[in-house]
Amino acid sequence: MKVKLGLSAIAMAMLSGLAAAEAVPAPTGVAPEALDATKKIYFERCAGCHGVLRKGATGKNLEPANTQKLGQTRLEKIVAYGTEGGMPNFEDILTKEEITNISKYIMQTPDAPPEWGMKELQNSWKVAVKPEDRPKKQLNKINLKNVFSVTLRDTGEVALIDGDTKQIWGIVKTGYAVHISRLSASGRYVYVIGRDGKLDLIDMWFEKPTIVATIKIGLDARSVDTS
Repeated sequence: MKVKLGLSAIAMAMLSGLAAAEAVPAPTGVAPEALDATKKIYFERCAGCHGVLRKGATGKNLEPANTQKLGQTRLEKIVAYGTEGGMPNFEDILTKEEITNISKYIMQTPDAPPEWGMKELQNSWKVAVKPEDRPKKQLNKINLKNVFSVTLRDTGEVALIDGDTKQIWGIVKTGYAVHISRLSASGRYVYVIGRDGKLDLIDMWFEKPTIVATIKIGLDARSVDTS
């Protein structure tokens, strides 16, 4: 009788284990052709809050021991719709395929952070309008001493608002989740930097605010200062 009971207990334990395994399917990896793009999304969009090694910062720890408990379906919902704790929704930023891939990616062992050194920094520097080709005088009638630079966080843009008329003067495509806008000493330029490390220089002497140069200073950033 004792032997039968023991075997029954073992069988029940095995069935319970199988049921748990079925409840949260084993994670599958990101397809090789999508891996580089998925890594880029993580390090540009996610690492700033969750950490480059996914150990957590302002966001939760996303190491496999935690993410695998949630499973693919729940992770996709969290990425798509955000959380009450402050995580933004990405359903209108990432495609469904990208959301699926990033959910798979964070269930895998974290990758070593990509290097972003002086070579990468210099290669990212782009001058859209050379200094000699920029306006020699202000081409608009905006009071530049009363302009507000407002972050349109999830769209990766800033809106320059005329403080006198309270109207949007122009919307400029910038880095993701701009954290800081800084005015140059001359009052002509605005420096804006996103959480992805992309720094843009906006010239306000054009008829509409125009990006004249850009550089990516790193994989993550919070602020920029000028002298």
